[in-house]
Amino acid sequence: MTGYSGTSGEGYFRVDDGENLSLEVKWATEKAPISLIPWAKPGAVKPPDVEIRREAYFKRLRDAAKKKKLVLTTKDADAPRSVTVRPERSVAGFTWTGDKRAIGAIWYCAVCHRVTIAQVTGDVSGKGGLVGKSDAVMGSMACHDAVNGQRVWAIYDLDTTVPTDYELVTAQLMNVYLRLSFVKNHTARLSVEQWAVANVARKEAFLDDWVAANAKGELRQARYSVSEGRVRDLAAVTYTGGPAFGQPMIEVVQELTRFQKPATRFSGVAWEDESANKMYLVQARRPRSEPDPVAAVAGATK
Repeated sequence: MTGYSGTSGEGYFRVDDGENLSLEVKWATEKAPISLIPWAKPGAVKPPDVEIRREAYFKRLRDAAKKKKLVLTTKDADAPRSVTVRPERSVAGFTWTGDKRAIGAIWYCAVCHRVTIAQVTGDVSGKGGLVGKSDAVMGSMACHDAVNGQRVWAIYDLDTTVPTDYELVTAQLMNVYLRLSFVKNHTARLSVEQWAVANVARKEAFLDDWVAANAKGELRQARYSVSEGRVRDLAAVTYTGGPAFGQPMIEVVQELTRFQKPATRFSGVAWEDESANKMYLVQARRPRSEPDPVAAVAGATK
């Protein structure tokens, strides 16, 4: 991975093969067509026209090439077949050639209402299997949840599954530390942390002591009790409690004054996977009426 920004609603990422091929993906969520709402006027909002979006993308490419004084050729083309086989998509394919060659597609998904631009770029000559690999890579892409109510988040070697109604708000990506933070209904918070090279980081410290000193987010804003537990047959430390005194309690009062359900319950679980040489922490602060997601998310985190 050489580039990443954004959330599930809108974002961008890029991955390279270390030689000459790369994949770039950019997405943005559109408003659902009002025609899907029973009482709305027919045709009040139409799904986006992917061919018009393709022309807008070509214009951005030509403008960027002009600034760099590059000759750029764009062409409408059939999208890779692996992209078009999904019936929920309307698709427009393209190619362009400049200082490199690209094969790509723009599609709108009627299920998640995202417009996605995906392209595989490589050498102008097409060497390195550009055509075949673009078909294989873009055909593997899905733009909405495969399992209803569950969303997979995977970055570098962290892989977790989170309830769909928790939206990603921030991601911290470092060499030995990853953290994904989610929010539901403004007050419920959930985060997943991973530390690499655990044997060097933790040394001889007890896991609960090390996590207390190094964790971010909810744990630092909570008062809690600690007990023993297990995650997928691995020894774990579990946390239960509520918001700490001071600023966290002030936030609870502020949530009440905004007529929101305050996040008064805290839970978490930390464990070390010696075979992977990593440590993990899943933690959440939530209103009393919200189900606790920690156990399920921890069980799906690796």
